[in-house]
Amino acid sequence: MEKDAEKIFRDLKEDISTYAELKLELFKLNAYERISKVIAIFSYGLLLCALIFITIQFALLALGFLLSNWLNSMAGGFGIVAALYFLQVAIVILNKNRIRRMVINIIVSALNSNEEYNDATRNTTTEGSEQK
Repeated sequence: MEKDAEKIFRDLKEDISTYAELKLELFKLNAYERISKVIAIFSYGLLLCALIFITIQFALLALGFLLSNWLNSMAGGFGIVAALYFLQVAIVILNKNRIRRMVINIIVSALNSNEEYNDATRNTTTEGSEQK
């Protein structure tokens, strides 16, 4: 009887340790997935910002030459463009909290998107098992 109880407890201990190891591995894989998702979103955003920045640079350079032609003054045309740059900087500075919140929301939503998928999967499996 005692040998049976020892065997049961030994098996239970092995099952619990296997379960803990698998749970830890699942946690690591979920963390890797979420981190890679955030890095992918960050990389995409950084690339998109760089392309937008370059496009704006060329557009404002062209605007500077256009205004220079219209005003017959190179300094006047590019002075107006410089004022537009200062205006952009001021807008970004004034909206820094909004921009920060937006970035944080994007990161948090990327981190939580996996949980929403898991919740939907659990609900589907639970409903399917109840119907049987």
